[in-house]
Amino acid sequence: MRSVVFGGLRYVLIAPIPFILTPLILHRIGVTGYGTWAVFLAINGLTSLADLGLVGTLSKFVAEYHAQKDFPALSRLLSSGLALFLLLDFAISAILWLVSPFLVERFFRGSTVPAVELVALLRLFLVVVAANILTQLFASVTTGMQRLDLTNMISAANVLLSAIFGGYLVVEGWGLRGLVYGYTASGVLTIAVYVAVVKNLLPQVGLNPLRFDSVEARKMFGYGLRLYFTQAAVAVHNQVEKVFLATLVGVGAAGSYDIASDVALKVRGSIGFILSPILPAASELNALGDESRMRELHFRAHKYLAVCGVPLVCFVAAVSRRFVELWIGQRMEMIALPLSVLLAVNFLNLATGPGFLILAGKGDMKPGIQSAMLGISVNIILSFMLIYKFGFAGAVIGTSASLIIASAYFIWLFHRRTKYSFRRVLLDSYLKPVFGSLLGVLLILLVHPAKINSWLSLAETGALFGLFYGVAILLSRFLDEYDWKKIESFIPIAKHARRVGFVA
Repeated sequence: MRSVVFGGLRYVLIAPIPFILTPLILHRIGVTGYGTWAVFLAINGLTSLADLGLVGTLSKFVAEYHAQKDFPALSRLLSSGLALFLLLDFAISAILWLVSPFLVERFFRGSTVPAVELVALLRLFLVVVAANILTQLFASVTTGMQRLDLTNMISAANVLLSAIFGGYLVVEGWGLRGLVYGYTASGVLTIAVYVAVVKNLLPQVGLNPLRFDSVEARKMFGYGLRLYFTQAAVAVHNQVEKVFLATLVGVGAAGSYDIASDVALKVRGSIGFILSPILPAASELNALGDESRMRELHFRAHKYLAVCGVPLVCFVAAVSRRFVELWIGQRMEMIALPLSVLLAVNFLNLATGPGFLILAGKGDMKPGIQSAMLGISVNIILSFMLIYKFGFAGAVIGTSASLIIASAYFIWLFHRRTKYSFRRVLLDSYLKPVFGSLLGVLLILLVHPAKINSWLSLAETGALFGLFYGVAILLSRFLDEYDWKKIESFIPIAKHARRVGFVA
């Protein structure tokens, strides 16, 4: 419950940021300036490929050693991890420093910023890259100790400070340089906070990269490399289209795509925090050999993902054009359809999460690796060809097709491997939320059409949709006795909602 609540709070805090910062950047430095910044962020995002699966591995072993109170082993683990992350930081920073002129020449076509200044800014931005890589080490410690409240709040603070610092400097006329300065300051502050938090949580543990232990390192790499391919797939799906667009079409197209993709990913993230407790729960049930509860965990995870995620996806898709016009103006309304498409396929991909996390808890990474490799291959090949041929539209089609293929393949592999009932998941978890959401969309289109497009009108539409959907779910008896007991133990007032339509 605490993990989910603080995960939700994180997204409440950071959700408004892109909706405020994006039009601000577009207004101050234009579409090409925004596209240039989007390529900076894409380069930073792709550096997540460098962790070689160590983040999830560290979380797993931190949890084990901390549960056993084996602080000497924990000290060896974290010192070895710190040494590896510092080595990764140095290697990546050195490589990017050397190839900065080449990156500027190849990936910033159409940018209005002089090439010399772009090289200087990209090299300064390496501080952000290095800080974000090192942040992953400390985040794995708080996550492994089941302190996802701290992980989420520090992450939210990092995003907020980056937006505040960068936004202020942009308003003051610093342009792209202001964004780089703002993100750099926030990255350094985040590292300082994490160091203090980890020292406070683990006073018995010393962090000294000189105490590198080769045995611990081999143990980490043995598990971590199996996680690596799935993380690589996420990074590729999220960033490669922007790089291809910037190279083949121009930074303007990359910026437009980034806006649609970023909103879709933000909505996905606001749903995905529901899945954060699954991996530790699956690991515990696997250790106990409790397969019946593992099966129930899979079903419940899909049920809660569906009841929260399906209506959000349907509503955002239904009002996407109105939202884009209000947010960044009619001149950018062409991103409304790509936003809806990317949102739908990202939710389909998110629906593989319960199965992937349950298999990871069992130590079975093969289906995830196989589907990730398929997705990466299809995305790189298909997106490059389609972007070369169709430009912006090709990026949307390439991403969507690769996500659908990879997701469908994983779902097939999972159910063939576990023999869990796909029919139960589909009918008992998704049917009622989908039906209720589609009826809600139909209702708001008929009863509350967008005659006057304003934020107030959009909020009223959302409230009407939410009210109808909530009543529909209650009347459909979607939530069973188990669900209500858990809800009421955390929110006692929910017992009144239980009486609606004789749900109890």
